[in-house]
Amino acid sequence: MKNSATLAVALGSSVAGALVAAMVLAFVLPAESYDFSHSAHRHQAEAAAFCSSASKSSRSSFYSEIANVNARMHAGMEVAPSGDVDQDFIQMMIPHHQGAIDMALVLLKHGRDERLRRLAQSIIVEQGQEITYMRTLQNPPSAQPSATLHITGQ
Repeated sequence: MKNSATLAVALGSSVAGALVAAMVLAFVLPAESYDFSHSAHRHQAEAAAFCSSASKSSRSSFYSEIANVNARMHAGMEVAPSGDVDQDFIQMMIPHHQGAIDMALVLLKHGRDERLRRLAQSIIVEQGQEITYMRTLQNPPSAQPSATLHITGQ
């Protein structure tokens, strides 16, 4: 009996929630046929201006973030020559690849094209793997002690 009462209350709450949702939708959906003249037109224009400025703000934020990533990447690629071109190359390529990852993250934050978003995701994975590999090449394990037997005193 207690379970039946609990079920009835739960169903009643669900039905009430569905009714509230239906009433909200009833007021929202007919808005397509609503005459936006007079004062409603002003609200529509304000909304359009807000959306436009939000879009411009997003674009501005994208370019600002990309510029910061690009500057950080190029600063990291400035390497004083050590005389070891292989190690210098790795020193330059790691920030270059990190820059690609950071740019891809900015695209994921702001971009809308699903093809480019998938490309950005693959860039993050692949460039991350290459950075990991380059780091292993950058710091190779030290040479193992020789197994040569040294005889002293002869």
